[in-house]
This record gives sequence, structure tokens and C-alpha cells, in this order.
Amino acid sequence: MRRRQRQHHLQSGFALIALLALLLAGALYFAVAAFGPQAIEAERARKTQEALAQARDALIGYALQYRDQQAAMDPPVVDAMYGHLPLPDMGESVNRNGALGLPCATEGCAKMNNSGTTSTGTYIGRFPWRTLGIEPLRDGYGECLWYVVSATHKSIENPGTLNWDTVGQLDIVVADGADSLKSVIASPHARPIAIIVAPGSPLPGQARTPSIEAPQCGGNYGPANYLDASVTASLRDYAGAVTTSSSYFDGSAATDTSTAALAISAQGNTYKDTNGKLWDGACPAGNSCAVVANDRALAVTPDQFFGTLRKDASFRTDINSLLERIVSCLRDEIAAGGGPTGNSKIADDAGGCFSGLAVVPVGYYTNYKNQMFVARSATTVNGATCSGALLFANQRSSTQSRVTPAEQSDPAQYLEEPNLTSFTTGTNTFAGDILFNTLNSGQVPQQDIVRCIPSTPSIVTTPSPLLPPDQQLANYDPGTRVLTLGKPGVTTNDGYSGATLFGCAWTPEANAQGNGFRAYFTFQFNKVGTTVGNTGFTFAAIDADSNSGLPCGASGSHLGYSGDNGVAPPIAFPKIGIEFDQSRNAGFSESSGNPGREDPCGTSGCGGSAGFNSHAAIVYWGHETANAVDGVTLPNNDDNVHGFPATGSETSSVPPPQNPNNLGAASPGIAFVDMRSKASQGGNSYLYHVRVEVTPSSPGDTLANVRVAVDSNVALTAPGTSLDGVTLATGNRVLLARQSARNEGGIYVWQGATTPMVRSGDADQPVELTNAVVRVSEGSYANRNWWQSNTIGVVDTDAQNWQLLPVAARKFTTQAWIEPDPGITPPPPLIQAMQDTTRPMAQRYPGYAPRLSDTAMLHDIIGASCGAGCPSGQTCGVDNRCHRPPLQSVRLGFTASQWTQDEQVAIQNFFATWLQ
Repeated sequence: MRRRQRQHHLQSGFALIALLALLLAGALYFAVAAFGPQAIEAERARKTQEALAQARDALIGYALQYRDQQAAMDPPVVDAMYGHLPLPDMGESVNRNGALGLPCATEGCAKMNNSGTTSTGTYIGRFPWRTLGIEPLRDGYGECLWYVVSATHKSIENPGTLNWDTVGQLDIVVADGADSLKSVIASPHARPIAIIVAPGSPLPGQARTPSIEAPQCGGNYGPANYLDASVTASLRDYAGAVTTSSSYFDGSAATDTSTAALAISAQGNTYKDTNGKLWDGACPAGNSCAVVANDRALAVTPDQFFGTLRKDASFRTDINSLLERIVSCLRDEIAAGGGPTGNSKIADDAGGCFSGLAVVPVGYYTNYKNQMFVARSATTVNGATCSGALLFANQRSSTQSRVTPAEQSDPAQYLEEPNLTSFTTGTNTFAGDILFNTLNSGQVPQQDIVRCIPSTPSIVTTPSPLLPPDQQLANYDPGTRVLTLGKPGVTTNDGYSGATLFGCAWTPEANAQGNGFRAYFTFQFNKVGTTVGNTGFTFAAIDADSNSGLPCGASGSHLGYSGDNGVAPPIAFPKIGIEFDQSRNAGFSESSGNPGREDPCGTSGCGGSAGFNSHAAIVYWGHETANAVDGVTLPNNDDNVHGFPATGSETSSVPPPQNPNNLGAASPGIAFVDMRSKASQGGNSYLYHVRVEVTPSSPGDTLANVRVAVDSNVALTAPGTSLDGVTLATGNRVLLARQSARNEGGIYVWQGATTPMVRSGDADQPVELTNAVVRVSEGSYANRNWWQSNTIGVVDTDAQNWQLLPVAARKFTTQAWIEPDPGITPPPPLIQAMQDTTRPMAQRYPGYAPRLSDTAMLHDIIGASCGAGCPSGQTCGVDNRCHRPPLQSVRLGFTASQWTQDEQVAIQNFFATWLQ
């Protein structure tokens, strides 16, 4: 019995095993059906294409960041251009280039050539994933990707200029049933700048023996073990460094980069039949074939890269700044009696204004000058009469080629109609956008950018009609591009009244981009007689819509920035200035004799310790109207009085920004700067470099919305059931903007009709309330913003000053860097960073704090009634008046004055980048 039972159990076990076997067999059948050879190959192909696309995107990202990252190096590479690509990873035995210029001694890093000597050749190696900040990328067979970079686009030892016309030295070839592979590149301009290769499975003869150099990717660094170099003679022998020897470039001359191209097979499996014919993808029916290549590759083309780069705002700013600078130089040359003649491509300026690396942004002129043309005499640009025109040819059209020297000398390969005919015939009537812009703005890639070269110099002066021409206090020499403020002998010898001694200089045209600017200039007070003087000058940004002429302020301590001189229009608000004041005028007075400025004390005689009273400060415009609180009856006279207007002195309207007086604070708006005579400078002051950034922004909602805002007193202990006609619910936030006790003002939480309100938790600390903005959801002020303008030190003690913002108010952050010249050639990185106005200082030189800094709210300018409609760019406010934003159209300039001493300051190298 037991034996039968045991036998029964054994039979049952075999049956179970048989059943499992059947199930497994079925599962295997379905697995093979679902994941057969074709499905597996499709999945491998998908993984390969995904890895290649990720690698391409990483390369383009590197090229898009290359210029800015190199400029941030120590020392900076200021002329590095967008479009450079990293070298490949060529193994431990090869010297390292490093990730973005930093040492990198491990697998996945870009390397220099294996000999350490200069080479202008194309490079082949593994994909430098570590340099690009990503993980290793593998194809569908688990192999890490390889990479070929054109000699014309590599980041090290690049042999020439780099722009969208630079031709790559790579070629893509495919099989089409012939004895050799066929190129798919129709034009030299379509040649790739880089090719990423997925090597696939090893072919006969490829030994992928592991090496200690590649612990993560595995295998070794022998290109012939991965890349299929033996299909035909067209696929040249790969080496770690492919030189310009003609044996690597399909027999073409090595010096002719227009035809020299290293061929890469990119289509996957390539078959060779018994007749030596090459076939792509599959062997023809009835033939016997062998797989001779299985690489899959993805190319990065110039048009692909620059189509992406064009979307980058920094790149567009660079191009537009380049054109702005060259126009500025050309108009000065022409005003000085020189400049180019006739119509031709641009030529280097012998004076150095835009020769070589002299023009900011550094590097762009040398790389893009081939796209620039100059036309002279009887020129019309977009309907305006000009002394010349600068034409920037933009990218190529489909019918243009810019490869050979003959093509690069032919305007037809650059300019479009009707500009081409007008340029070549001398008709000189041109039209086009003045800004290089994105394609989605309506600008096509080949559209010419056309700039008028005005007949006036880049700086025009506001003369004092009370002085003879040879005694003016503002003089600009376009030949030397030097602006001189002040005049020796005017007070000491000629005896002119102090009230006549003012002078201003301005950019002739207003800039209407309205998004701020970055400016740079140098200045030095010159010794005149025995001193450098006692007054100073101001660098000013003024609202062009409010100042249609050539304004200028009064003399003496007004510095030409404030006051009314009685003959020239005064400088109307809104305006922002950086004053450079040589002396101290304390105790504000409105008298026309010698009013004070509330200047800081820096000498021992008044209790200071700096050793001098000269200072720099950010200034706005003081009071707009007469004011009893401050005792101001002549508001024009206090525009650069530090600390004015006093807090709360103009409560009936949104107040003007307060001129900073926070000397010694963490972000000062005023600081001592030694501008006195120096024996080491021959009695002159130090030469100073100045960088100014003015950046506007929307007021924003710095605090969470309130439901209502109340402009009358509310009992905090029993606020009632409704405020401003809105029935409240527990937890509603309310703004009390006009409490009788101003220290009670602020944002509260309503908790019941007879329950005391408490301050909201996000608005009960000084840092939360200073310069805060809050938006109202309902009631009389629905969808309006209120701004708290007072500096709060202690909540519940200090008065809060909530002001209803006009519809177009904007914040402006003003920063200035002021640095004495170190007398070093080339200048140190911080000076180079100051000169590069196309990038913010925070990016160009992180950690280099501004000498002056202040953020202020500038309210909009209120115009006529909305009844007839508001002009373009203006908005109708709740007051039924038209409002326009402040400083949406800007002119830059310098204002100066003298009083009882002669003075002269030389200002040079002035240039501004306007932000789009």
C-alpha cells in the first residue's frame, strides 16, 4: 500500500513537472513571438536613437554656454565664441583638456591631442559625457557612444573664425548599390560640425578587449575596434588625432576646408555582395552579402545649431550691441572728417574703435565682420536721411554660398533685394529691421539688418548760450571720442558769472527698448592750476518723452543735474543719475547762491574719517511739487539732495523715490570715492572705470493678495462685518492703508466683527514690509496694487506708508561699480568684466559687489483724459487719465557745472548695451 501511494505521489510529481514544462514552453513561444529578432532589433534601434538624440542635445547645450562659461574662467577667455564644441575623450594616455577648461583626469573627459602639440585637425574619440555633465550614453547594444568633432568647431586649437558660415570638415556617406559610398551632403554649408556614432555590435576584426582606462563604459580606446573604417577607401583610417594630411580627406587638398571632409557611415548595417557592391539596410534578394559596417550616427549641422542659438536672448544682445558699437564708431569717424568711402565690406578701423578685439562684445567683430557692409553718401535708411548705412547680412538664403574666397567677396552671396541692387549700383536706398531678432518675430534668417549712420557724432552737447563757443563746459571730440566737461580759465581768468557755468552732453537719439541698459565709461579729473576743482558731474538716464530737447540743469552744486539755469530746459523727471561730487555741501538750502546738498562728511573737520569728502551717489529727482513738510518751494533745486524727499512728505500722491543717504549700509546708495589730486597721477585724480546697470521690473505681488484695501481709519478691536462694501469672512486679509496712527497701518487678518484683528504672518516683520507690494482682489481697489514705501525698522512703532500704485509703475534697480585703474595691460578680469556690457556683472564676475546699489519704485507719468483714447503704449487708469510707463524711452548723458574753481574731467570709452 505504501509503495503504491509513493508511486502515486511520484507520478503526480512528474505530471506537475510536465505541466510546468508545457506552461514554460508556451511562455517561451509567446516571448519569442513578442520579442523575436525583429522586435529585439527595433528596441535596440530605439535605444540607439534615443542615446544619439540625448548626446546631440548635450553638445548643443555645451556650444550654447561656451562663451559665457569661458568668460567666467580665471583668467577669463573673453573672445571665446558660441559654437565651439568639446574635444572627444581619447583615453588616459592623452593630455586632458578638462571639463569646460577645468582639470579632469577620469574617463568621459574631453582631451587635448595626444602629443600635446598644436594640431588643426579633426578629432575622433569617445563621447565626453563627463565634460558635458551627464551619465554615459549607450546604444542598443550597450556600447558607449563615440564622437567626431570638426577641426573648424573644436574648442581647442581652432584654426579660424567661427560663425554660421563656418564650414565643417565632416561628411555623411551611404550605400546605394555602387562600389563605393555616396555622400548625402548637398552643400558644403550642410557639412556637420560634429557626428555622434553608435558603434553597435563588434564586426570581425574588432577587438573590444577591456582596458583599465574605461571602467564605466568598458572596452578600450582603439577607434578601429568600434568604428567601421574598412568599408571602402572612402572611409579613412581612424586615429586619435586626424591631421590635415590629405590622406584623411578623400584625396582633397588639406588646405581647402571647403571640400576636405572626413567621411562617416551613418545608416546602420551596410552590406557588400560578392560583386563588391554596397547596399544599405538589406542584401538584395538572390545575392550573398556580408555585413561590413553597422555604425549608426547622428550629425549636428551648423544650421541646426545656429537656429537654436538665435533663440537665445544673450546671443541676440551680443549681435545688436556689436552693430550699435560699430555705428557709434563710424558716425564719429565721419563727423571727424574721415570714415569709409564708397560701398564696400567693412574694413578694420585704423583708430582701433572696432579693430581686432577692441570692440565689445569681444570676439564678435573678428568672427562676424565678413557679414558687414558699409555704404556711404546720399544714403536713405528706412526713409531717413543718413550719412551712411551699416548692413549686416544675417544668415544665408537657400541660393547663397559663402565658402570660397570668390563667394565671400560677392555681395550677392550676402545681401537681399532690394538692398543688393541698391548697394551694388550706389543707389543707396536701404530698408530692413534695425534689430537682429528671433525668427518667430517675423524676421526670416536671411533678412538684412540695416542701421542708419547719422551725420551727427555719437555725443551732442547742450551749450550754455551765456558763454562764447570757445568757453563751453561740455565738449566732445569725435576724432578722439573724448568728452571733456569743464574748462580751464573760465572762472580764474575770464570772470564769467557762476550761474552761466553749466554744460550737458547726451546721446543724440532716444532708445525706446525700455528694458534697461548696461553702460561703461572711464573718467579722470585733471589738475587745473593747483587743484582738480570742487564740483563734479553726473551720469544720467532721463525720460526722453519728458525731455524732448537738450536739457541741462544749473551750475554749482547742482552739477548740471538739478535746478533751472534759466536758458536751457531743466531736466524733467523721471530720471536716474550717478553723481560724482568733489566736495561737501551740507544743510540743504534753496538759495541760488550756493545751496547745500546734504552731502556726507568724510573729513575730520566735520567728524568724518575717510580723509576726503568726494563721493558718488545714486540720485533721482527729489520733490515734484512745493512741500510744506520739507519746506521746499523750489522743487527743481533739490533733485540731487541726499535723503530727499523726506519720508511721508508727499502723501497726497505716489511719492518720488528718495535719494539714498544710507552711507555705510550693506547696499549703499552713496559711498566715498577718492577723486582728489594724486601726486602719483601728476596731480590728476585716479583714472576710474565705471559700470552702471539699470534694470526695470514689474512691481510684482511680493505679498499674497488681500481681499480689500481701506483708505480710512478702521477700529482694530472691532472692525465690523464689512469693509469697503465687502462682507468679510473669517481669515480674510485686509490692507489698512490710511490709519490715523500711521504705525497701525498694514495687512491684517479679519476674525470677526467684534474680534480684534491681528497682523498677517507674512507682513509682520520689517524685511517683509520694506518696499512690499500687495494686490487687492475686491472692492474699490480691485485689481490694483498698493506699495509700502517706508523703510521699516520696528513693526508697530514705525509708520507704514501705503501708496496706490499707478497702472504702469515699475521698479528700477540701479547698480554702479567704480574701480580705479590698476595700470595693468591687459586689464585684470574685474575690469574686463566691467567693460563687457552685454552680460550682467552678476554673471561676468560673481561676487563682485557694486559700489552703489538701490531699488526704487518709479511711478508712471499721467497725461490727458482717456476720453479721446490713449496713445499707443499708454493705459487708461481708474482716474480716467492716460498713464505711460516711466523711462520707456531713454537718453543717456553727462551733466556738469563749475562755480568758483576751474575744473576739467575727461570721459572716455563710453558705450551702452540696451536690453531687449
